[in-house]
Amino acid sequence: MIKVKTINAESFKKYGVVIEQKAGGKVFDVLTGDKNAKGWRLGYLVTGPDRVKVLEKHPSSMETFEPVSGTAIMILAEEKTPDKMEAFLLDKPVCLYKSIWHAVSVISDKAEIKITENFEVESLFHKLKKSIDIAYV
Repeated sequence: MIKVKTINAESFKKYGVVIEQKAGGKVFDVLTGDKNAKGWRLGYLVTGPDRVKVLEKHPSSMETFEPVSGTAIMILAEEKTPDKMEAFLLDKPVCLYKSIWHAVSVISDKAEIKITENFEVESLFHKLKKSIDIAYV
């Protein structure tokens, strides 16, 4: 069982950026970006509870996960250690760095998540030795 953590700038910094206004920020702050990206796309994920069996990563694209409804958990691991996972309650929008292993687990009937990423995305997959289930209490 993986313990679920809360998302804040400190706990999330090795995986990406929390999308929130910085203290003393302007009306519009650029929080992160990729100067080499050529266009982007929006996706809308609607998913329900299931065991996590596979992690995914995108070597050339950052990716946002922005919760819309339901309760979801982000499963994350650094590029070189995909079996050393951490879990976060996805209650704030985040932007993952390139090559961060990730999966989404849903603990409500369904969850809806807005996703932004490069227009062309290479996806690599890592099959877990044992599927995991997340319990959030």
